[in-house]
Amino acid sequence: MKDAPLTPIPAAEVVGALTVPFTPKEAVDLRDRRVTGALDLRGRELCGFDLSGSLFEGPVLLDGATTRGLSWLRDCRFEAKLSGEGARFGNDLRLDGSVIAGELSLSKAEFWGALVLDGAEVQGTAFLDAMQVLGSLSIPGTRFAAPVSMEGTDAWGGLWAQGARFASRLNATGMEIHGRTWLRDVRMGEGTGLTRLTSQLTLYGYLWS
Repeated sequence: MKDAPLTPIPAAEVVGALTVPFTPKEAVDLRDRRVTGALDLRGRELCGFDLSGSLFEGPVLLDGATTRGLSWLRDCRFEAKLSGEGARFGNDLRLDGSVIAGELSLSKAEFWGALVLDGAEVQGTAFLDAMQVLGSLSIPGTRFAAPVSMEGTDAWGGLWAQGARFASRLNATGMEIHGRTWLRDVRMGEGTGLTRLTSQLTLYGYLWS
């Protein structure tokens, strides 16, 4: 987050801005906002948007939404949960550098690009299970403070996790990785090591650990 003051904006105004018709190569610029109230975008068709550097005071709900352009939420702070269960992201979903104080739930979401969590901090439980990620699942340097589920997720472009920290339980049973798997310097909580993690994975590419 930047030190400069954020521009307050009601959640309803954000909904109106993000539900205009999609235009290729264009994105709504709402960077560095303080979003007041719950941002409910469930089931909506969304245009491309950049909300990087913003603070969300209430929950952000993207369940069942469809995005075709940018979905950038870089260096944000989420004071409550961030949910996108069953959502379809037509490009990258970028959450790199963000802090999520509540639960992160992306169960059964589809990503036609990458899911980027580089350097993020997830303080609540992370449900990253049954996802279809056509690009990379990117979590280098990501810090997970609570349990994480990646059960049944397919990462077609690979898993990049160098320096990721899992302070609690990680369940990756049935996870399939079709590209490279990079697990160097990963640290696991509860005394579990990488052997337990890799035994849960089905790998179709190279493994660096």
